[in-house]
Amino acid sequence: MKGLFSGLKRHAVTAAAFAASLLVVGPAFAAGTNAGTSVANSFTLNYQVGGVPQTQIDTSGSPTTFTVDRKVDLTVATAVNASVSPGQTGAELVYGVTNNGNDNIAYRLSLKDVGTDTFDIGTYTARYYTDAGGDGIFTPGVDDAGAGVAYTLGAGVTADVSPDATIWVVISGDVPGTATNGQTDDVILIADSYYPTASLDAAYTGAPGTNIAQAGSNNMNGEADSVLADGAGTAGAPEDVANDGAHSSTATYTVSAASLTASKTVAIVATNPTNCATDAISGGFATPGACVEYVISASNAPGASATATNIAISDILPDEVQYVGATQSGFSVAGTLSTPGGGCATGCTVGLTGASLAPGATGTVTIRALVR
Repeated sequence: MKGLFSGLKRHAVTAAAFAASLLVVGPAFAAGTNAGTSVANSFTLNYQVGGVPQTQIDTSGSPTTFTVDRKVDLTVATAVNASVSPGQTGAELVYGVTNNGNDNIAYRLSLKDVGTDTFDIGTYTARYYTDAGGDGIFTPGVDDAGAGVAYTLGAGVTADVSPDATIWVVISGDVPGTATNGQTDDVILIADSYYPTASLDAAYTGAPGTNIAQAGSNNMNGEADSVLADGAGTAGAPEDVANDGAHSSTATYTVSAASLTASKTVAIVATNPTNCATDAISGGFATPGACVEYVISASNAPGASATATNIAISDILPDEVQYVGATQSGFSVAGTLSTPGGGCATGCTVGLTGASLAPGATGTVTIRALVR
């Protein structure tokens, strides 16, 4: 047994005698080593026979090599949902499209409008911006400063997006005036991966502007093979499933509106008033000389999501009555009353401008007049 162990010792390759080297060309990103990087590996082997060192085996002249393949991975995420008003123009949603792969990638952008929401803008325009802060966090006024790059949805591709970089996609549209409080429009942005204009792969053979498909076989050396490694987004099949080179996210327009109702009543203050402007209502008959009171009421429903502003009321009094006075009350922000004066004969108008009603508030304009 001693002889056997002695022989093994003489022929053994020890850990100290074994050296390996690994060459990586190009920077490494969070996404990994650049596509197309050639990775070379060599080693040396030292040994002895009968205690005599033998010629070293050195493979540095013919290292083992492989080419890093192209990992195609991306994330679409919603950055900004939108609270909108009926009739609002240019209402915006913002999405981030991040290249999680290891090569430059261009993207084709398209929309899927969800059919189960409660209203639709229908026509959208798009533009995109580079991430000015370089931090993957959307900052209004910084990351969307300027005009951006106009993009026709569903056609062409964006500029190349480098690994770990994000572009901000802004979708805008006009909200129908018929939209009501609480209604929603869900809009899905889909980004699909296309070959870039310039690849990090030195042996790049892809055609720019062509949709990237999963490689069928592995070429160990030379060009980088494309491997689709994305997850599934919100669009679902057939637009977006796992490992198809596409990803998607849903953003939502939510209508935040006032819900106003208005009415007008009239009552007899007194048949023979003492002071029509201040008398308490006692009833009677609407004979000539009687005092009447008109009350215009406007209410914003408690369930409304927005304050009604710039309320304007205009009431043209019948020629059969003579204006006496008007007051306002209950508005969240009081308006400006305009009155015709007591000498007005025809077309006498009481107006209110600039008033506001918060959700749940009721405002009134009260007008006193004498029957002619």
